Amino acid sequence: MRMFLILVGILFVSTCSKENLNEQHEVYLSNKGWEIRESIEVETYILDIPDEMLSNYEASGITFLNEYLGEEITQHSYELKEEDVEGERLKAVILEVKEEIIGGYGILPSWSPGTFNLDDQERLINEQKIKQ
Repeated sequence: MRMFLILVGILFVSTCSKENLNEQHEVYLSNKGWEIRESIEVETYILDIPDEMLSNYEASGITFLNEYLGEEITQHSYELKEEDVEGERLKAVILEVKEEIIGGYGILPSWSPGTFNLDDQERLINEQKIKQ
């Protein structure tokens, strides 16, 4: 019984800290019209993107990445509640430097190039890329 209570306590603490960590992200995405379904992955790395890929991001309206090349960033990936027209869930990526959000982008599984600016929800609905 004692071991069970310790385990429950650990799970409660880790769940609470996870919720607190993601609160900023929830607000960030909510302000852009998106809703988080679940956290998928968190990874930290040095941002290094080849020029061709950087151009593809910029063509999708994701223009902040160039400013952070060579810096250590933390990438938080989320599955969103919103779906594309084929019923697949969209994903959102939020990038941080020193625990400050520097920007993010969306991933639309059924669309090429697949990435989109998180401010483009209305356009994606109008172009019938995502469900309303």
